[in-house]
Amino acid sequence: MKKIKKESLFKGLRYTIDLALILQFIGLVYVIFQIITLSLKNPADDVINETTVASMSSPPNNIMISFSNPELGKYIPSIKKNLYVFFNYCGLVNVIALILITLQLKYIFKSFSAEDYFNPSNSLRIKKIAIVIFIWVLVDYAIRFYPLMVIPHYTVHCTLGLNTFSAGILIGLEGFNIKMLLVSVIIYMLSIIFSYGHNLKEESSLTI
Repeated sequence: MKKIKKESLFKGLRYTIDLALILQFIGLVYVIFQIITLSLKNPADDVINETTVASMSSPPNNIMISFSNPELGKYIPSIKKNLYVFFNYCGLVNVIALILITLQLKYIFKSFSAEDYFNPSNSLRIKKIAIVIFIWVLVDYAIRFYPLMVIPHYTVHCTLGLNTFSAGILIGLEGFNIKMLLVSVIIYMLSIIFSYGHNLKEESSLTI
């Protein structure tokens, strides 16, 4: 009975992961399409208005930028294009990282369903997840410098979730996602534990 329940659980997890992968690949195609469309768009096609104050945000990425300038209206078309491209690049980074992590989880649960918990491949897969998260944090940190490099600085009033060294190196380094860095370290340590578990399993089988 327990075995049947366990098999049903792992089967459900595999189906959930497969569904997540399908949705993530759809999201990847959508984001790439959006980036291509925005890249081909000419900002001059947008109507220039007399806006002096504006704000743009991306809640999923925890980003907000406020603008204030007497001549802001003429900059709005190019600002909008640059920011929307930036938002989609953030989405692209997130989707690619999630796909890579989900793929590794799929193979891990597949080996778990066969009750092969300390398979040496699992240690490598967990290590890959840690590396993906680490790289994800670095890329996310680096890409958040982009908006303030391409948007006229005299139009920016205040920002949230962006990185810059204009206020000093320490302020610029505050943009690192320390929590996710710690998560990557913990997962990497977990991969070492799995590797150690495999070695103990091997030693136990040789002793018997």
